[in-house]
Amino acid sequence: MIVDDILEKGLKDFKKDDQSEVKQDLFKAVKESLIRQFEGSKLYRQICKQKNFNPRQDLKSIDEFVDIPYITTANFKQKKGSPKKLLTVPESEIQVWSRSTGTSGDPSIVGRDHTNVLRYVKMFNNVVEDVGLSKYIWSLLFLPEPQKEYDIDEKIETPTVMFSLMMNFVNTAEEKIFCLKLPSPEARKQGKRFEFDAQKTFGFLSTNPGEKGKGWISGSVPLMYMTLSGYHQKTGQTFDVGTDSVILGGGGWKSFQGDAISPVQFREDMAKILGISSKNVRDIYSFSESDILFVECEEHNKHCYPWGDIIVRDVETLEPVEIGEKGLANLINPLAHSYAGVSILQDDIVRITGVDSCPCGRKGKIVECIGRAEGAEAKGCGVQIEDETKI
Repeated sequence: MIVDDILEKGLKDFKKDDQSEVKQDLFKAVKESLIRQFEGSKLYRQICKQKNFNPRQDLKSIDEFVDIPYITTANFKQKKGSPKKLLTVPESEIQVWSRSTGTSGDPSIVGRDHTNVLRYVKMFNNVVEDVGLSKYIWSLLFLPEPQKEYDIDEKIETPTVMFSLMMNFVNTAEEKIFCLKLPSPEARKQGKRFEFDAQKTFGFLSTNPGEKGKGWISGSVPLMYMTLSGYHQKTGQTFDVGTDSVILGGGGWKSFQGDAISPVQFREDMAKILGISSKNVRDIYSFSESDILFVECEEHNKHCYPWGDIIVRDVETLEPVEIGEKGLANLINPLAHSYAGVSILQDDIVRITGVDSCPCGRKGKIVECIGRAEGAEAKGCGVQIEDETKI
């Protein structure tokens, strides 16, 4: 399909001055994906018909993405939604049911077949390359050590968070250090699923891993910040992970234990404690129900990649808003293959701050991710990991 060709191009045209061909390719990919999902999902077909929308006739340009009927995150809820009715392939072809980590007790689940998983891996590899991680030696992960390593072709029986799965499929480090371990019986009684392994984490950092080469630090941002800054405040110790190593976080910038994490403060503190360049401390904003994400460039702006798009809608009217105005994120996601996810209305508040205007040279929309809409689940992946960890 056309979207696979776009993913194969990767970052080739991301800084190209003339974006007309890039936009035309995206339009073709979205229309192709939209028609396939219209034909493959009875529920989505009904939604389109209720809107008097025929994808073959009513989508003629990229400017009409705003007219594509969207699915809301409520449709993906395991208990109250209809995630299986959104499938465009037989359920037997689903390789993994990926899940969100919200705290409502009714997570979003998305059925991804092998084609969808491969697209997600290709997308994630492109993103990793974009932040300078095409080659790295070691990885420090503020995540639990997986109980099982999965093969890319293997069917996964347990619902899994996609970011954690990508650490399995995409992370190629020769040495992987996981900062979380199974809890003690006492901590387990308190409802904690993990414990922070201080001995392993600070033991590794004390070896000055920057001398080995570039590394990738990832996982829960709240846990990362709380443990590293807390240890530094207590001991005054700093480490050398190398100025060219990269922090590509796993979420949770907005809150932890009720306090806000300032991205600027986070970058400055990590640079001071770890000896890393602040330009290499990057935020990542992902969505459980979609196959696209936004990652900061070296100027700390989040970019919309060539294989997707975003529309911002007014919280009350759901009409598109102007550049600079905040609203709900409507993601345009042609990567979706096994489920009707070409247009998804998220419960995240965002704004588009500019187009083709970043000093880094990357083209397309610049997205500011503000937080969850009022009444939405307040905790994402990074915060929940911190909540479930005994410090």
